[in-house]
Amino acid sequence: MNILLTGATGFLGQYLVKYFSKHFSTVYVLTRKDTELSESQFSHFGNVVLLKGDITHFDVLTIDENKRSKILSQIDIVVHAAALYDLKASYSDCFLQNVVGTQNILHLLKSMSRLKAFYAISTIAVGDPTTYFLDENTLPARSIFEDSYSATKYQAEQLIRENLSKKFVTRIIRPGIIIGDSSGSKMPKTDGPYYFLEAIKKHIGLIKKLPFIPLSFNPKAKIPLIPVDHCARFIDLLISRDKFENQIKTYHLISNDLPNLKEFLADVKIKFGLKAEFIPFKKNKIHDSILKIAGIPKEVLPFMFSKLSYDKSSTLEDLPEIEESTYSDFKKILFQ
Repeated sequence: MNILLTGATGFLGQYLVKYFSKHFSTVYVLTRKDTELSESQFSHFGNVVLLKGDITHFDVLTIDENKRSKILSQIDIVVHAAALYDLKASYSDCFLQNVVGTQNILHLLKSMSRLKAFYAISTIAVGDPTTYFLDENTLPARSIFEDSYSATKYQAEQLIRENLSKKFVTRIIRPGIIIGDSSGSKMPKTDGPYYFLEAIKKHIGLIKKLPFIPLSFNPKAKIPLIPVDHCARFIDLLISRDKFENQIKTYHLISNDLPNLKEFLADVKIKFGLKAEFIPFKKNKIHDSILKIAGIPKEVLPFMFSKLSYDKSSTLEDLPEIEESTYSDFKKILFQ
């Protein structure tokens, strides 16, 4: 079988290419016009083929029409992993990449005569952190968002659900917060819990002098983590096992024994040798100022008060290996 992957140069995408290259005859990778970097990234894979294109363009592929038609007729699986993930990005930038980009991919799928499955990489952030449960089978009603990324990924998932096809099946993958791989490689940018760890490092001298550490958070809030290599492996396994029977299925890719913030902060204390306790306080007028001084985006705050738990019934049924990914085993990579 042949597969088309968008977002191959992204953090998750690079790991997906490694897995897909082992199990697919040809891995088509969508790249922008400047492909010099992409060519160097993927030159050691014998079955990876670069296709010039841009998901923000209606036609997506910017190649010869005859070549385009021939390639599209040979694709069995599409994995759409391209997205603008930046909690501080503008709504217009996120909308163009995440919503318009998804719409254009959905249009492209119509030209693939032998397509069996469309895998869309969504996010656990489509869930409302003020509610208590995120179901795998539905997209919850939600109208208020703290950041443009979550808002536009929600809209993208809406588009996908509204445009299901009878010609191929649709799979929506909602990863948790993707962290560095379980072997200990570093994140390419500060994100998720790394914002907090960087803030501690930056202000460690001051923090060690405090009698207690005031912080806006809910001690019971769960942190839905997943190492990038685990996430890529699980996506690859789901594709390899797909019988292409159910029109749509959704999977939550988050690790087992997720820490709550109280447990995570206890590990932070050990890592940095802190004696003072973290004292939780409610959101108030000064919390944005404190986060700004610490270098933590205010868009992170809702997740620090999240009440959500996550349904994993479909994931456990089709991917029992998800239980092997445990915070207790990989937490060392967060604190190295």
